[in-house]
Amino acid sequence: MTKKNTDENTAYHHGNLRHRLIEVALEMIEEAGTAELTLRGIAKRAGVSHSAPYRHFSDKEALLVSVAREGVALMLSEINHRLERAKGDPLARFMVCGLAYIDFAIAHPAHFRVMFSSPRKGVPMPEDLKPESTPFFHLFIDEITECWKQGILKGESPYSIALSAWSTVHGFSLLVIDGHLQGGSLDEGSLESMKRGLLYAFYAGFRGEAGPDSVP
Repeated sequence: MTKKNTDENTAYHHGNLRHRLIEVALEMIEEAGTAELTLRGIAKRAGVSHSAPYRHFSDKEALLVSVAREGVALMLSEINHRLERAKGDPLARFMVCGLAYIDFAIAHPAHFRVMFSSPRKGVPMPEDLKPESTPFFHLFIDEITECWKQGILKGESPYSIALSAWSTVHGFSLLVIDGHLQGGSLDEGSLESMKRGLLYAFYAGFRGEAGPDSVP
C-alpha cells in the first residue's frame, strides 16, 4: 500500500471519506451546479487520490443519488420537527409544511437542486427519488387530505391541490436561491414577510379572515 493510500485510510476511516466526498460535492454544486462536477474534481478538492471516490460511488450519478437521498431525509426531518410543534387546525399544519419546504431550500440549496434535477439522458431516476414518490410529498398529501375531508380546502382532489401548492412553494424557493428576488438582496424580515404573504395569498380563499401573521 502506498503512503498516500495509508494516509487516506488514516484520515478517512469508518465512513468518513464517504461523508467528506458528499460534503465537498455539495460545496462544488453550490458554486457551479452539477454539470461540470466530476469525481476526479471532488477527489482533488478533498485531497485524496483520484481513485478514492470509487470505493463508495461507482460514478458521478451514484454520488448525486446519495446527495439527493440525504436531502430528502433532511427535508422530511425538518418538516416533521415543525409539525410536532405545530398547533391549530389542519390547514395551519399544512401551511407549516409550506414554510418548512421553503426554509429547507434556502438553507440547503445544493441538496435542493440535486433532489429536483433532471436525470441525465439514459440514466433513470431511482423510483424513491421521483418527487411524487418522496416521503415529504406523501406527507403533504396526508395533511391536505385532512383539510379536504373537513371542507377547509376545496378542489378536485387532495392530489390536485397538493400539486398546485407544491408548484407555488417550489417556484418561490427557486427564485430565492437563484437570487432573482430584489436582486438577491432580500433581508430576513422581507423574506419572512414574502413567504407568509405567498402562503396566505394561496390559501386566502379557504382560510377566512385570518392573515399572514396567523401562520404558525
